Amino acid sequence: TPGSTTNFGLAFNIMLPIPVIFAVMLVFLVAMIYLFYSQKKLGTIWALALGLVVGGGASNVLDRALLSGGVSDYWRLGNLSFINLPDILITTGIVIAIGMLMRTSWNQK
Repeated sequence: TPGSTTNFGLAFNIMLPIPVIFAVMLVFLVAMIYLFYSQKKLGTIWALALGLVVGGGASNVLDRALLSGGVSDYWRLGNLSFINLPDILITTGIVIAIGMLMRTSWNQK
C-alpha cells in the first residue's frame, strides 16, 4: 500500500529474530493481563491504561501472526517514521499509567 510499510522490529524498529519478538510481546501481554486481573480494586483510569496497552499489544501480535512477523505501519510521522493505531494505543496507555504512578507518588509525600 502506498504510504505504508511493514515493520519487522520492535519499538523504534529494534531488530531481533522473529521468535524473540513474539516471545517478548507475549511475555509483556501476559504480564499486563496478570496485572489487570490481580488488582482487587482497579480504578477506571488504571483499567483504561491497561486496556489500551493490552488491546494495542494483542492487535500487534495478531498483525505479526498474519504478516509473517511484521506489523503494518500506515501513518507517517513527518520524516521520522511510520506508526499504526495499536502503537498509539500502547503509548497512550503507558503515558496514562506513568501519570497515575507519578500522581500516587506525589500524593504519598
